[in-house]
Amino acid sequence: MNTVDYFRGAAKELHDSLLEAVKELSNEQLHFRPLGRGNHIAFTLWHCVRTEDAVINYLLQKRAPIWNAEGWDKELGMDERAQGTGMTVEQAAAVHIQDLEKFSKYSQNVFRETEGYIAGLKEEVLDEVRDLPMLGKQNLYQVIGGIVLSHGSGHLSEIWYVKGLQGLKGCPF
Repeated sequence: MNTVDYFRGAAKELHDSLLEAVKELSNEQLHFRPLGRGNHIAFTLWHCVRTEDAVINYLLQKRAPIWNAEGWDKELGMDERAQGTGMTVEQAAAVHIQDLEKFSKYSQNVFRETEGYIAGLKEEVLDEVRDLPMLGKQNLYQVIGGIVLSHGSGHLSEIWYVKGLQGLKGCPF
C-alpha cells in the first residue's frame, strides 16, 4: 500500500464515521452545549466539513468551495464565507444546522470530491511544497494528513465525546 492508497482509505473511513456519528441525532442533541459553553455537535460538524471543503476545493484545486458553488450556504441559510476558525464561543454557539438531512447531502458531496481528488493524486506529487493562503508552505502530506485526516479525526472524537455526555453511544468501537 502506498501513501495515496492509505489517504484514500483513511478519508473514506473518516467520512463514513462522521456521517454515522450524527445520522439520527435530534435537533436538541445536535445543539447540546457541554457545560453550557462548549461547542455543540452541529458547530463541530459544520466546521469540520467546511474546512475540508475550503482546503480541498479552494486552496488545492483553486475553485469555489462546494458550499458556494452548489448554493448550500443559501439552501441552509448560513454564512457564505465563515467556516469556524477564529470564532468566539458565542459565534460558534450561534451556528445552527436546521436541516441535518440537507447538511448531510452537502457533506456527502464534499466527501465524494475529497475522495476523488485523493484518488487522482500520484505518489510523487505528495512532496511538492505549495504556498497556500492562510496555511503557508506545506506539502500534500501535511495538508491531507494534517488538515483533512488529523483535524477531521479530532473533531470526530469531539462529536463522540459530546454524544457520550448526553448519554448516547459515542465511539462505536
